[in-house]
Amino acid sequence: MKSDRMIRQLEQIYEDERRFLLAGNLDPLVRLAARKEELGNALGKSALPPETLARLAALGERNSSLLAAAGDGLRSAQVRIGEIQRGAPVETYSRSGEKSEYARPVRTLQRRA
Repeated sequence: MKSDRMIRQLEQIYEDERRFLLAGNLDPLVRLAARKEELGNALGKSALPPETLARLAALGERNSSLLAAAGDGLRSAQVRIGEIQRGAPVETYSRSGEKSEYARPVRTLQRRA
């Protein structure tokens, strides 16, 4: 049956999407999203058993929380990069666990006569 093949393809897309999200590889997600939408639209026209719909919904919800976490991480990184660009100190730790702080040099304007 054609819908069985599409269901398996959609499940594989969800698994690939999860794998890419966990690896932090976000580039392939655009391609997967287009194919996922295409398969979802095609399957929406056929009558699927409730257990199949529930399984697909669970896979989608699982990945949705991963996508939200990835978005939160990206926003947090953007904020931190902005802080560093504005001169906020960068804190690191040595091998022995000692905290070190690196500050960006403050640029001042010197006037010469």
